[in-house]
Amino acid sequence: MEAARISLQGDRANNQDRCAIFNHGKSCLMVLADGLGGHPKGEVAAQIMLNVCEQLFSKTPKPISSPRFFFHHCVAHAHKLINQYGQAQRPSIAPRTTVVMALIQDGYCYWSYAGDSRFYLLRDNDIVLQSTDHSVPQRGVLGKENASNRALTRCVGGQRSAPMPSTEPPFPLQPNDLILLCSDGLWNQLPRQQLVETLWNVFPLKKALYMLGAAAENNAQSRSDNISALGVRIDISSCASAISVAEEGENELLSAIDHLNALIRQNIPETE
Repeated sequence: MEAARISLQGDRANNQDRCAIFNHGKSCLMVLADGLGGHPKGEVAAQIMLNVCEQLFSKTPKPISSPRFFFHHCVAHAHKLINQYGQAQRPSIAPRTTVVMALIQDGYCYWSYAGDSRFYLLRDNDIVLQSTDHSVPQRGVLGKENASNRALTRCVGGQRSAPMPSTEPPFPLQPNDLILLCSDGLWNQLPRQQLVETLWNVFPLKKALYMLGAAAENNAQSRSDNISALGVRIDISSCASAISVAEEGENELLSAIDHLNALIRQNIPETE
């Protein structure tokens, strides 16, 4: 499994993005957090989010039996710690961050997110899965919606209650699938087709990410946001479990059908 990451400051005063890939045996956790620039200490909120994911991942038995619960636990615990940090400052502040997470294990990808940092899964030179941003377009002076100016409806930290991250069903992986997590500094400053074609056709993956980062920064014309991305390219060994589980499930289903048919034959008298 090939993995790569980039995190560029762009034209901002500091980099509030944090991202990392954590491996434990055959389980891999990808995490990207983007601290909200409109609130103080977004970089601290993003770092807390990353630290919580790393700590809980290291302590949770692998393979993780309930990825959905794991994701929700990461968000809830990070939310609590971020708020505690903010309340301890003088004066108190409300740091906030987005988060997107992907867990690769047993040949499947599980993913969860809160905010507008995105998850993509590419297959055969196309995007087959993509997260849906927790954001809404803002209205301008004339009352018209501005698609380029969006307000988040969900993030970690800031509010009293922890957000409920969106968690999607597990997706069976195939060799050469490519998983990408990225901050809005990447996807919002690049054409979608350029993102897909570069990731699919440029090798190694690290080179592709740096090419995309440079292009996004250049497109922003000296107003670039922080740009961060994590990528993983799946190999055959990462898919073996999904194949065996699928075959096992199919065999169990066929056996159950045969058994049911046998019971039906036993209980229905033959007619002359």
